[in-house]
Amino acid sequence: MQGNYKFAVATPSIKIGDASANARQIAAVIQEAAADGVAAIAFPELSITGYTCGDLFFRRELLADAWANMDWLARWTSSLPIISVVGFPQLIGDSIFNAAAVICGGKIVDIIRKRALPTYGEYYEARQFTPASCDEPVKVFDAGVFRFGVEICEDLWTGIAPSSRMSALGVDVVFNPSASTDYLGKAAIRRDVVRGQSLRLGCAYAMACAGFGESGADAIFGGDSLIADCGQVVAESEAFSSNTQIIETTIDVESNRFRRRAHASVSWTNQNVAIIRATADFPEADPERVSPSPFLDEFGEKGWHRKVLDIQSVALMRRMESAKTDKLVVGVSGGADSSLALIGATKALGRSGLPAENLMAVVMPGFGSSEKTQHAAKLLAGALHATCRVIDIRDACQRHLADLGHPEHIHDTAYENAQARERTQILMDIANMENALVVGTGDLTEIALGWNTYNGDHMSMYQINASLPKMMVLSALKRISAESEEPIASLLAEIAGQPITPELLPEAAANDSEARLGPYVIHDFLLYHYLANGASPEKLLALANIAFKGIYNADTIEKTHQTFLQRFKAAQYKRNASPDGPKITLSLSPRSDWRMPSDI
Repeated sequence: MQGNYKFAVATPSIKIGDASANARQIAAVIQEAAADGVAAIAFPELSITGYTCGDLFFRRELLADAWANMDWLARWTSSLPIISVVGFPQLIGDSIFNAAAVICGGKIVDIIRKRALPTYGEYYEARQFTPASCDEPVKVFDAGVFRFGVEICEDLWTGIAPSSRMSALGVDVVFNPSASTDYLGKAAIRRDVVRGQSLRLGCAYAMACAGFGESGADAIFGGDSLIADCGQVVAESEAFSSNTQIIETTIDVESNRFRRRAHASVSWTNQNVAIIRATADFPEADPERVSPSPFLDEFGEKGWHRKVLDIQSVALMRRMESAKTDKLVVGVSGGADSSLALIGATKALGRSGLPAENLMAVVMPGFGSSEKTQHAAKLLAGALHATCRVIDIRDACQRHLADLGHPEHIHDTAYENAQARERTQILMDIANMENALVVGTGDLTEIALGWNTYNGDHMSMYQINASLPKMMVLSALKRISAESEEPIASLLAEIAGQPITPELLPEAAANDSEARLGPYVIHDFLLYHYLANGASPEKLLALANIAFKGIYNADTIEKTHQTFLQRFKAAQYKRNASPDGPKITLSLSPRSDWRMPSDI
């Protein structure tokens, strides 16, 4: 039909650092799209090498290989009536640019360089890349029957995106090669941003997101690509797929142009900006209400517990692939954290088409272990069809403490940590015997407080709960329980409702973590506002007093506040040596959201 053209975005399954393999994969996708009548297609950010190459981008061999394969790809498409937008690292002199090549007719027509380099959270692009010059013009490409523009990932999220400047020149579709990560709520935010920009510009907006094959070290790339047209999402890929995905849609370019002429208020962008001061001694105001559950407020989208398992299982499946293993090991205590990790590991095996028996659930009773929790651990492992092993660590720990000359009756830190380290040693050795991965179980709150044993439960080969605060772990178990069949439903409900304890001391009361640290719900609250909002210690306490008024007394809130601040700073040395794990909410990984000196 006149004025209608088909546009597409693709998320290929890539191999990190292998430009030749990636170029051939991209070529196959381009050929398939051209055969289906697609006029233009975009691929993810840095797709020729993979976005997560890190400091490998400094290597001349990687950069040379990337350019050689971009040149091959351009020549290979010479006979295809299609425009392709492909991300690659561009070396100019001694500067490296995060770039996208526009390919058509067997040549690279032009190259767009990324302007805004994110250096927050899990992103640190400015370490490797140079931003495009401020003098570099915003470009609109005229394909004759339609006009298109290209901006790269973060460029869209800036105050005035390059695509906003393109609007005055009548752009019909904007392509965005992206490597936007996925955690709870991110897909909905990204969807709204893309949809909103297409509405403002009165055109189509097509974002190609990186997906399977990228490193899952500290964040996961879901490949959630989408195309919006004048404010409506018209095509969207399946998130967390391990297969190459192409989504395409037909856009009525002529109709959009008519609407822009008739209704839009597009004008030439004026870059002159004036700041007019209007100041006074404004009074501060207290918030009327402060939610006691800020993590759930931000990340608790509908079905979030299922998204948690999606992220955990995809990330773990990716790590298993790179480690060339088909087996997993989880230490199971009968507590909430290890139960959720066990379920996530089971999902990863299912996604990989592997039997549940390849998951080894290891129950390791120690000095403070109760019959109730040990029984629950064994029952849950059996219900999930994992291979369950029981290894009693008490004799080994007693021998170890005796070798140290440690008195049996002194239940100090050494007494507790000897058990945690013995358990980790067992898990690691089983993994070596079975060519398996040890899956860590510790949660974000424990990592924040340093409530883990250095080189004990602090360590694993991949830590899938590391970005989930304690209360979200408990809430996830309850939600999963409500959607499960027996006996899993009853087991998870029971586990989620029991006191939180590491069970390292013979005296049951002494094991209560909240009695020693303060309520976890307050710690989660403080952690959120400290990380997400940068609240000062004074503001943290004031907010907590409002949020928990009538729930906890002021003394409990203040003591928990002091404990949080003291332990958070003291535990950085543990976080600086933390294993990889996917970002799901906020992250304390030194490679992701949080960098802090150990000697603060």
